[in-house]
Amino acid sequence: MNTRYFPNKQYLTQLPVDKIFKGTMAVLLSLTMLLAMTGTAQALQRGDSLPEELANKLALDPEKITMVDFFASWCVSCRIELPEVDHLSKELKGESVEFVGIQVDEDVEVGTKFLKEIGLSFRVIDDQSQQVIGVFEPIGMPALYYIQHNKVLGIRFGAIPQIGEVIKQDLTQLGALK
Repeated sequence: MNTRYFPNKQYLTQLPVDKIFKGTMAVLLSLTMLLAMTGTAQALQRGDSLPEELANKLALDPEKITMVDFFASWCVSCRIELPEVDHLSKELKGESVEFVGIQVDEDVEVGTKFLKEIGLSFRVIDDQSQQVIGVFEPIGMPALYYIQHNKVLGIRFGAIPQIGEVIKQDLTQLGALK
């Protein structure tokens, strides 16, 4: 045990310096993380409207519910879910739904190779500059956002088993499917 002694003729005080240090570091780390999470930018939530500049960049059809899917080559769950999402996009072609992928790999070559590897049939926007994901600020990947009239109607984060069925249920609840 790492201790410091303060010799005194009457008392010998032992301070557990390692425990005090660890406790102080834990508090400082917690405060640092709290400050980082309270930055000026705020993640888009259900009910929020997209900023006009972003809405123009995404060029979404206001009459359709758009499922915006954030993904990256390094995301294992994305690799698993994307083929199912792509299959669903083909199945729902002609419905009042559109699918848009946001590929967030910072390395263009890696992102391009990944897109060729999985061969998506829906429109994909390359966000190597992180401008789009920087506005949405999802808390996990993959991240799905349902948008209509430039307003966020719903959000799903992380790996979701049977994602195709979940998306169908969401779209039915949102009125895009019967």
